[in-house]
Amino acid sequence: MKKLLSVLAILAITTPIFSQEGNYDLTVNSWPTNLAEFDVFRTENSSNPQGAVVSLIAALDIFVKNEEDGRKALVLILDSGSLSQDTSGKGYKGFNVSRSTMDLVKRQLSQNPALPGSYLPGSSTQNGYTPSPPPYTFNLTANRYSGEVSKGAIKLFVPCSGASSARPVSTKVNSKGAWKITEFSSLLVGVAKPANQPNPADDL
Repeated sequence: MKKLLSVLAILAITTPIFSQEGNYDLTVNSWPTNLAEFDVFRTENSSNPQGAVVSLIAALDIFVKNEEDGRKALVLILDSGSLSQDTSGKGYKGFNVSRSTMDLVKRQLSQNPALPGSYLPGSSTQNGYTPSPPPYTFNLTANRYSGEVSKGAIKLFVPCSGASSARPVSTKVNSKGAWKITEFSSLLVGVAKPANQPNPADDL
């Protein structure tokens, strides 16, 4: 009996405090296509973690279409831990995305330009990850290990039409009450090949 009580006491100390599982939905009526629109979009939506995650998806989508605008959009939505002070004069608002993060974004999006579309409603492997027109409703989720909004940090999971499971993105709130992205490498993992993608070997 004493041994059992000791084990229970250890578990009580070492078992993490779980956050509440739940859904974090967000509906947006429009979708930004350039930096100016993105700045307005993320300002309107970054008061909560799901808004920050959706803003990140928008930044990646812009990056595929216009790398310069996309890089600046990432500066606006990433946490300071993923940024560096600009000393080159080529940054945005005095900052650059860290080299390691930018190298990862460039490499993955150049290899998988359809990747951002796989996170948008209406996309599928069958339609080449082409989303439906906005408005969009994003259905993000959290699990018991995600953290808590009330404590200023939470990991949310984003459904992907090119993968079998949702992908995690970590967020935290800054001193001004805006939610920022702290980690999103899983969002850059490749997706299933679109069904309508031509096979180069067919021309042989």
